[in-house]
Amino acid sequence: MLEQIKSDLGANLKTGDETVLTNILTDMTAIASHTSNRLTTDTKLSPYIKTAVKAAYLRRGDEGKTSSSEGSLSSSYEDIEKKLRQDIISNGLRKIK
Repeated sequence: MLEQIKSDLGANLKTGDETVLTNILTDMTAIASHTSNRLTTDTKLSPYIKTAVKAAYLRRGDEGKTSSSEGSLSSSYEDIEKKLRQDIISNGLRKIK
């Protein structure tokens, strides 16, 4: 999965950031696994984890902000971890213990 994420990020991936990306992947996988009550190796979670990892990597440095504005460009942010949890639950991937 790490190689797919690196490929998707393309030029946005900075040289030497593989450790950072691996840490984000580990964190998002843990959140997805905990939320869904599934194993970390469950491939059904992969698309959601990949999306969350890419969003978290690209947003680094803006943690805690809900929006930003530079010149004529403005951006609003969503809570990546909250969206990951909601997507897993709303798409029926949560196992009830």
